Amino acid sequence: MNTHEITNIVVVGVGGQGSVLAGQIIARAAMLAGLSVATSEVHGMAQRGGSVFSTVRYGKAVLSPAVSEGTADVLLAFEKLEALRYLNYLTTNGLALVNDQRIVPSIESLKLAPYPDDRTLEETLRRRTRSAFLVPALKIAQQIGTPALTNTVMLGALSLFLDLPQDAWHSAVTELVPPKTVELNLLAFDEGLQWAKHHAHIVT
Repeated sequence: MNTHEITNIVVVGVGGQGSVLAGQIIARAAMLAGLSVATSEVHGMAQRGGSVFSTVRYGKAVLSPAVSEGTADVLLAFEKLEALRYLNYLTTNGLALVNDQRIVPSIESLKLAPYPDDRTLEETLRRRTRSAFLVPALKIAQQIGTPALTNTVMLGALSLFLDLPQDAWHSAVTELVPPKTVELNLLAFDEGLQWAKHHAHIVT
């Protein structure tokens, strides 16, 4: 899917979902593939379920981690409302890969705006890009027996769309997840990849 020398990825989620680790794994996979990488992390109230925003840029020569609005090739979102919150970062022909999970924000957040219904969420995504996929990552992780592996399922799905070799992904996962969880994480990664292979032809 990449047509630029530099690939811009925005990773968003809610604190505790493992989105920061996911960004680190993407960056490490790119480094293992011999590419230049720059990353940034901006935590909101991460430990209290607030927004977490990370960027990963990789290519032949990357000098800055900054991703401007409208320039992200990929929006990897671990929660549906967070996908909408940062949708303006995505190019109009970019990829939105969204975990099909709803985490109700804090009462204070809901005072500002109600949580949109699923139909509104999906229609908004599809108005922005024809390449929008809702991944049942939590359901897949639950079937494996470990809901915490949702982030690795999402990475497996993402790997189908990026020009990074699978061995680099596997090595990055192995290096960065807790040693006792490597086998399960690699299984979750593969399940996410298999899901993407079966659904990538469905462009919504």
